[in-house]
Amino acid sequence: MVLPLASSAFAPLAPSDRPAFWAVTGRLGGVSRGPFNQANLADHVGDKLAAVSSNRASLATVVGLRSEQLVHMAPVHGASHAYVDSGGQAGEVDALITTSDTLGLVALGADCATVGIHAWGPESGVAIAAVHCGWKGLCADVLGATLSQLRSLGATKFQAVIGPAICGDCYQVGEERIRAVHEACPPDVALAALASTGGIDVRAGLFVALTVAGIPTQIVGGCTFENSEELFSYRRNNVTGRQGLVIRIGGASA
Repeated sequence: MVLPLASSAFAPLAPSDRPAFWAVTGRLGGVSRGPFNQANLADHVGDKLAAVSSNRASLATVVGLRSEQLVHMAPVHGASHAYVDSGGQAGEVDALITTSDTLGLVALGADCATVGIHAWGPESGVAIAAVHCGWKGLCADVLGATLSQLRSLGATKFQAVIGPAICGDCYQVGEERIRAVHEACPPDVALAALASTGGIDVRAGLFVALTVAGIPTQIVGGCTFENSEELFSYRRNNVTGRQGLVIRIGGASA
């Protein structure tokens, strides 16, 4: 059974809203072995597909769904998103959006950040999103693109959760990437993301972007690189699994 690092429900944003349940996983509780030990959720990293399927089925159970009701993305480190109304593979996008209460949206990472968003509007009702974001996604503003799409659906109120990601001290990069973040991101976002000398902290940048937008945000988990017992990290291990964030409309067993 995949063991969440944390799970909770976003409270309704308005009397006519519904809660949204989310869970953030690490590497504990699954059936994968070797470098993917234990709860790897990715099917593209070299793990046995039977183990990945079992872990994904376990993840679905955490949020009260069946495996076929989960929606997965193939991130391309950009700002593309997909509105989905059925389970399965959504294609090469970095964000998923739905208003269906029978689906669980999944974002994976092993140093990149994952974000779950609960949105509501008087005309649109409730919507949710799952976002994958690395440094390229921060520069492309995948978060902003996702929020814009939610607003186009009629959403006016939001709340969010950010999963574990590598910190700036551990994600030391070249000057070219530092410059890219500085030039592409709003000043307050770039300042937060580049607070560590020579490093990029994507999660810090995302948190500031959400805060500036007036969106209450919770952070779950620490630095992926530093916590080898509970978290996967590509920079630390190269060949490794992926942890995830899953979000659905309603409660865990709704």
